[in-house]
Amino acid sequence: MLDSLSKLFKNIELSWIDSVANIDSSDEFSDLISIFPNLERIFQDAREKNRDEIQRTIRHIFRSYKIFFLIKSGKFSHETLSQESITKIREKVLNQHSKNQLIIPIILMYHDIGRYVDNKKHPYHSYNLISRMDLLELFELSDIEKLLIKNIVHYHLLIATIYTGESTFYGIYSLFNDPEFIKLLSYENIINRFIDLLEVFTYIDILGYYYTKIFDHYIKYYDEISSKLKMILRFLPDKELALKKAKEYSHEWLEWRLAGALRIFQFVETKPHLTKEFYYNKLKESIKECGNQLLSELNWDSLKDQYLTHSYKIQMRYSLALLMILAFGSFQRMGLKINTGVSYKLILFWTLLSKEVKSRSGNNSKSLWNVFLEGIPHWSKIDKSFIEKINEDKIEIIIHNANHEFDETKGEFTLYLDFNQVAN
Repeated sequence: MLDSLSKLFKNIELSWIDSVANIDSSDEFSDLISIFPNLERIFQDAREKNRDEIQRTIRHIFRSYKIFFLIKSGKFSHETLSQESITKIREKVLNQHSKNQLIIPIILMYHDIGRYVDNKKHPYHSYNLISRMDLLELFELSDIEKLLIKNIVHYHLLIATIYTGESTFYGIYSLFNDPEFIKLLSYENIINRFIDLLEVFTYIDILGYYYTKIFDHYIKYYDEISSKLKMILRFLPDKELALKKAKEYSHEWLEWRLAGALRIFQFVETKPHLTKEFYYNKLKESIKECGNQLLSELNWDSLKDQYLTHSYKIQMRYSLALLMILAFGSFQRMGLKINTGVSYKLILFWTLLSKEVKSRSGNNSKSLWNVFLEGIPHWSKIDKSFIEKINEDKIEIIIHNANHEFDETKGEFTLYLDFNQVAN
């Protein structure tokens, strides 16, 4: 398999991947599917359901493979990464690749196949398709390797979303109630390998999008997240202690998490003024003299202690566009200028959402809350009229009227914020 993939991508350029029309009809895609014949029907179904989505998925898969082979060969370069950082990423990739040369390529091919089922829950649906259709039987893998791949696919967004602030370390709660993940615990040293593979995959995955710009500081923060996840998992099988540590780390990262909407994760340290404290002060300044009755009565510390202390349980799904709109009144892909203002609507949203989660949790005070957004257009299609309608009254109504459900098996809540109400 690896030789076939290497031969296929040797003569494919990133420029072709990024610009070719109808990539799903290309000879190159046919060649790729011939290496993974058990995916032919899945991609055909996906094409019939949503061709635009499958085009994006295939383009991402192609780009991820090309990035992987460039890193592996030592030929990868990136305009915002130093050679030292590229070398560190390559060492991590080669270290995991040396343990079994099939694993990373399989993950890259299968991790997004569930997008056509439900884009917002695609990690689970990708995992489910793999399990239900025995898709890994095509390869010579041990039982533990199959289990490892399935869990990586299922939780492949964990590190990336902790980093962007959409999730917290407490998101690991989901793993503790997953029988497939618990099986990994019976294998010696497999948890560290799980996290290390997850980290390696995350680098390749984010570089699998043409618009991605990552900087040297990513390596430092990904290392820190990976180390903290390993520390949490070392407490297993004692789930209570593990969750206590996850909650502790989540509280430590609260300001970082909230500043994710300001793109702290991407631009921190890229200019002298873009320090963590600069971003955190922007958050604190946003609630001063804001005119909102709830926020105006609180200072930053009291706000954290009274309301935001419950936000660690909240795991936002595909929410960055909305959070940036709340912060700036537009979707932005740039670092903050010294005089850039931040709207209080961002903190108001988090405050109201945390209050709502606390009041609805009842006897399940430790349960996770997965928050999905409905009625939000793709970030590229969000227009000015939609943005202008998201005022503080709408925010409060949407959160208060949100539907939720509780999964007894997983011990998790799901909350649906319906932004279709913005148009009304």
